[in-house]
Amino acid sequence: MRLARLTVLLGILLIAGGVWAQSDAVAENGGSWFRWDATSLALFGAGIAVVLAGSGSSVGIGISGGMATGAMQEKPELFGRFLPLAAAPGTQGIYGIVVGIIIINKISPGMSVDAGWHLFFAGLPIGFAGLLSGIWQGKVCAGGIGLVVKDAGQFGKALVMAVLVEFYALLGLLASVIMTGKV
Repeated sequence: MRLARLTVLLGILLIAGGVWAQSDAVAENGGSWFRWDATSLALFGAGIAVVLAGSGSSVGIGISGGMATGAMQEKPELFGRFLPLAAAPGTQGIYGIVVGIIIINKISPGMSVDAGWHLFFAGLPIGFAGLLSGIWQGKVCAGGIGLVVKDAGQFGKALVMAVLVEFYALLGLLASVIMTGKV
């Protein structure tokens, strides 16, 4: 339920940001409060990629980082093993920012509205894949940290489990990059 509320709040912030960014254009656009031009659509796509993937990363790191912090109270000498597991969900946010930058670099004056829609939809795969895989990877990494606390020799197995979830974030990144290449 909290995730749903967070997603709705992020959507409202994206829309409000777009409206605010275009407030100077209201007079030029015949008094209309918003216009769906190619640039706006592409920027919404970039925003979705960055905000959703970044949200997944922050929640995932919160989950795994909380577990690592607790585990260090028991076994502080294993910090070097906890760190990669705690940080692993952060890659989704990086993927989201990469796609956001690619989308923004594709924006050009005179770009068609169809191209804007294309770039909007190109932000969705990494946005949603990053959101969900970041959260779930945080949970998997938290479990892996618990495993390493009990047996430090199991670090490799814990890392493999984290990589299994990472694979789906990489698929989202790949889909978004391929989609932006078609504009």
